[in-house]
Amino acid sequence: MGVQGLKRYIESNRKFLRDYPFRDSQLIIDGCNFYYSLYFQCKLDQMHGGDYDAFEEIIRKFFENLTACDIRPFVVLDGGADHTDKKFDTLMERSQGKIKQAYALSVGSRGTVLPILIKDVFRQVLHKLKVPLVECLQEADWEIAALAKQWNCPILSNDSDFYIFNLKAGILPITYFQWENVRGDRQTNKKFIPTKHFSVENLCASFKHMNKDLLPLVAAILGNDYMKLQNIRYLRWEQHSVHGGEFARIDGLLHWLSKFAGPEEAIADFLKLITDEEKDIVVKALFEAIKEYKLFSSSLAQFFISKTVPQTSSPLQALPKWTLRPLLEGRMSSYIIDVLVLQRNTLRSQVEDFELPSSNETSRPIRQVLYGVLLLGEQQTEDKLMAAAKESTGTSKCYVDEYDREQLTLTFSKVEAIQTRVKPGIRLETLREEPHNVRLQVLLDTLGVPTVVLKAIPLDLQLQVFVTHYWMVNAQPQPSQVHLWSLLLGMVYGKLCSMPNKQKDTLLSLKKLQIHQGKNRLDHEVAHLYSQWQSCLLWSLHLNRLLCLPLQEPECAWLYRGTLVHQAVRELSRGVTPETLLVSGSYAEQLFRQLKDAVLSLVDKDGILRISNRDGHRTAVKIPNGYRHHNQPIDELSSLFEHFMDEDIEDYDDDDLNGKGRSKAKTEMLECSYTVRTRYKAKSRNDTHPSKKYERRCFE
Repeated sequence: MGVQGLKRYIESNRKFLRDYPFRDSQLIIDGCNFYYSLYFQCKLDQMHGGDYDAFEEIIRKFFENLTACDIRPFVVLDGGADHTDKKFDTLMERSQGKIKQAYALSVGSRGTVLPILIKDVFRQVLHKLKVPLVECLQEADWEIAALAKQWNCPILSNDSDFYIFNLKAGILPITYFQWENVRGDRQTNKKFIPTKHFSVENLCASFKHMNKDLLPLVAAILGNDYMKLQNIRYLRWEQHSVHGGEFARIDGLLHWLSKFAGPEEAIADFLKLITDEEKDIVVKALFEAIKEYKLFSSSLAQFFISKTVPQTSSPLQALPKWTLRPLLEGRMSSYIIDVLVLQRNTLRSQVEDFELPSSNETSRPIRQVLYGVLLLGEQQTEDKLMAAAKESTGTSKCYVDEYDREQLTLTFSKVEAIQTRVKPGIRLETLREEPHNVRLQVLLDTLGVPTVVLKAIPLDLQLQVFVTHYWMVNAQPQPSQVHLWSLLLGMVYGKLCSMPNKQKDTLLSLKKLQIHQGKNRLDHEVAHLYSQWQSCLLWSLHLNRLLCLPLQEPECAWLYRGTLVHQAVRELSRGVTPETLLVSGSYAEQLFRQLKDAVLSLVDKDGILRISNRDGHRTAVKIPNGYRHHNQPIDELSSLFEHFMDEDIEDYDDDDLNGKGRSKAKTEMLECSYTVRTRYKAKSRNDTHPSKKYERRCFE
């Protein structure tokens, strides 16, 4: 959420943001906004799929610095989408914008794309650090504000919606939170973090001590993710401004509202300014805004204190009770909420080859099994969701609406939920009571792995090895030996980095591989292959969690470092061997061989020949049809796609990244540009692949 232009307006006036030495306090952290902001502020890799280990180190240092200043953090994350769908159009616009930003990055232009495993890395690190964490079952903004009011402590966030809530302890914008610059008070010798502080008191005092209850009308009139009254007939709020300039409209609106004693008077006067046909819409939106920003006790306080699970509202009662605690603890993926409640899944965009099908296509069979476990159990047969699916498709089959890209356009398709043959009719309500071997077999069958190989592969390597095997069999184009070895070298590097006392000298050669940003042009085939691998890993992690962890969950931060893996492909393509990058006889070499042997043990002879015979390197830059030819200079491509840049990111304000609001042209580019695909995806897209050693028995 975010109120249009409000963040930049607040930042433009020294009266609204005041210097503040922050220490010795509780702090509510807007988790999703925080990790988005932190990743981009620290300028970590986006083009090559992310450098997750570097991000983990930043998170670790951040919370260490909070502890040094006696700051007690409580992190709250968004969960499922708003079931009322009030925000649906905004989410679709945002998803369309992210597709175009990912494409812009792929051709060397400017963009902001968050690597798809970041939220999983963030949650895992916080669990390791024992930082209190709650993942809401729905969007978190209201719960964050209610908890901050209840505990009388500030919120750390860049979301301008929090400027509207009446919070006595105020807001600490992430942009000004100097967590790396811990200082000491000369008198008390106690450490603090320099920051800026916003309070509603200061804002309202600047407007004749305006009634705080009028602020929700600012959000409704300016527009946020739920309400867009700025699309009603244009009203010249600028005429009420005493300053003029860039922010005259917001300033004028606040001065106009300051004339009224309360919201009822302001609404009555506002209705005089609009046409009769607009009045019903406006009245409803304004009173909805007042309701939206009204706070009472948060349900999160008791969960933080005693793990008491709050009561769920009607739509969320589709969630079995046993799933609620792991969902709230961030130990189960919140995607299942959208699938169960909305039968919908919006997939994330990555930097890849946009002439090829989305990288998410490769992981679709994994998602189909996950959908089947969620929707096809015995308890669901008479459910209203199934009835709705039957009515819309004319069959008793069940489908999930998946939103993903086709070239540069957001589309949706109906993807069939597939029932596992391991135990037909397996019930979600009693899933955790199923024997371990049943839950394990569902996962292994999905990934095409025989049970007999389990004993030969260490527990902490199993899931990533099985996912890598699945990727080798199903990825298009076919991964080569170079792609596989480079991926495994990245895993070796990550493992060694997670063991700082383990033969540091063995890291030297691998460290030299890391790409410096902007040094090399992106290889689109390499990017596409590793985007497919990340998508397969992501959905395997989600399925593994839903099945109550039949396989040990790996530490995501140490599995993939994009800059290193991409450069390893370049080196190995030139004829360098993996062994020359590893110290002979070292732990690193042993681990590489162990990973290599584990993966190859799952591949048949034909598969080994296929990956050995591919050179794995293509240099052409591919551009979707209708755009520039592949040999056009990169600076021209950058200029061409400059207009694609939507500066919003998920749960980010409209101008956080670049300090500028979206232009009218940029806004128009994103208006409702998603389309509908009506074909049904019921079979694995890889049925035509060369013969595989192990058939996935979970598919009909």
